[in-house]
Formats: sequence, structure tokens, C-alpha cells
Amino acid sequence: MKRLDPADIERLASDPARQTSAGPIPPIDLSRPFVPEDQTQLYYTPVYRELSRAARLRYNQLFGVRINEYIMVLESDLVEAVFEPLRFHRAVASDPALVRCIETMIEEERRHYRGFAALNRACFPELYAESDRYFSGVPWPIRALFRTLRILAGPPAFSLWYVMAMEECSTTMARNLTLHPDTETLGPLEPAFSQVHREHLKDETRHLHIDDHLIDLCLIQASRTRRRLDAALFKWMLGPITQPTRHGSGVKVIRELVRQMPELAGRQSEMIDAVLALGRDRAFQTSLFNRKAMPHTFELFDRMEEFHDLGKAMVGYDRP
Repeated sequence: MKRLDPADIERLASDPARQTSAGPIPPIDLSRPFVPEDQTQLYYTPVYRELSRAARLRYNQLFGVRINEYIMVLESDLVEAVFEPLRFHRAVASDPALVRCIETMIEEERRHYRGFAALNRACFPELYAESDRYFSGVPWPIRALFRTLRILAGPPAFSLWYVMAMEECSTTMARNLTLHPDTETLGPLEPAFSQVHREHLKDETRHLHIDDHLIDLCLIQASRTRRRLDAALFKWMLGPITQPTRHGSGVKVIRELVRQMPELAGRQSEMIDAVLALGRDRAFQTSLFNRKAMPHTFELFDRMEEFHDLGKAMVGYDRP
């Protein structure tokens, strides 16, 4: 990725054609899937193909709003915890254009949060009647870690790597919704759902350049010990994504599927066990993080000596 200067990022951000548009969400067609099937966990298990089309469709839809929730976690909890303090860091504050880029980014992320919350509510009003989040939550160790960001000595590179990885994954999914509008077995994707993700792509593409600038500023000042610590923390933070747990959001989706389709109750334990086994499944692990989905983030990892063994925590990382 050829990194844009802050002035160029500002110029693009001021162009209405390159800004995320948040219009009203039309009625959602629940006869259509929300996401490509290979974006869901059960797809990588044998039990998925044994389910009826109706069950696979509803699972796809529930997992789709779960994906939206995780984007919302990124847009609110993580972005504000990471980027708000960085505006005042000496290395950043000396570049007024970069500070303005960060401020614009924070406001855009707040709008994205509201947009995805509205989309989820349009999809399943009952589930989101009282809260914006039904399936997701930031695990307590990570919540505690991000609460300490304001007192750490200098900007934390590990958190920026994490944000950049998640943002690039979301941009790749948005592109895939456009490039592959038909799913493997469930038919065409729901158009309103896809449109929200396509609009989201406009802002997120710029945000990757901001992430890249800030990561460089972190690493310029970091000692070798600090870089190693940041790399270790980043690898640790991958765990909640790569290792499904019995109390995690993937299992919550299955429990909600069974609640909505009680005829599946006899297979609930089988489906949960299949999802829990994905922590050891190479195809699933590679689907989460890979060079095709995250070319820019992987280029950054390639330059880092501290990530020579990243493939142990991120199976899809193939170091050149």
C-alpha cells in the first residue's frame, strides 16, 4: 500500500463521493442471506451441510448481525480507547493535519456504529429492542488492557496493529459482498445489508492509511524490549478471535438459532462442539486472517522482526 499523506487523506475525507452515506435502511428481506457462507463458523464444520436450508439461512442471518456487532465493538470501544489519547501524544500533536485526520476518523467511526446498530435493529427488532449488542462483548482481560492505555509509556503499537487488522478484514468483507453477490447454497445476498457494508468501505479505506502513519510513529520511539512486548500482547489478543469458547459469541449465535428454531434442540450440543473444535481447524483459522484478505497489514507484519513466529498465533500468516 502506498501510504497517503495526511493532507491527501483530508482531501479525500472532504469529498462527499468518498464519504460513507448513512441513509434510511429499507425493509430487510429475510428470505435472503446476509453474508457469504464462508464468513460463518459453522460453515467449516460437517454439521453445517446436514442442516436444512431454512436453518442454514437463519444461522447465516444471525451470524451476519453478530459480525456487525464486532465491527461496532471496533468502532466504539477500541477506536476511542486507542485514538483519543494519541491525538495528544507529542509525535502526533506536532502534525496538525494528522491530528485532524484522527478527529475526523473518530467521528466517522461513531457514525458507523450508529449505522450498524440501525441495520441490526432493522434485521431483528426483537433482539435489539433494549441494547445495541446481543451476541458480542469485549472479553474482560482485553477490556482491562485497554483501560490501561492512557497510562502506558507512549502509544501502544499492539493496539494499532489490532485495529488495523480488524479494519482491513472489514474492508475485504465489504468488497466480497460486491464481488460475490451470490452465496454458495443460499442464493443472492440481502441488498440493504450489503449496501451498508459497501458504504462503510469508503471511510475505512482511508482509515488504514491513518493506522499506518500512527504505527510508524509508535515504532520509531519504541525500544526493542517494548516492541517485543507489543508483539506478545498482539498475539495474545488474537486468542478470543481464533479460539471459540463455550461462552463466546459464536456459541451464542447457535443458542439463539435453537431458540428461534426449537426443532434443532436435539442438535444444539453437536453444533456447539463443532464450533469449539474450530480452534484446531486449519481451514477456519486461515479464513480469519490471510494475505489475500489483509495484504496491507501483512506487509506491515513482514517488516517486523518481532513477528517472525506470528504464524503460531495467526495460522494464516505466511511469512515470506
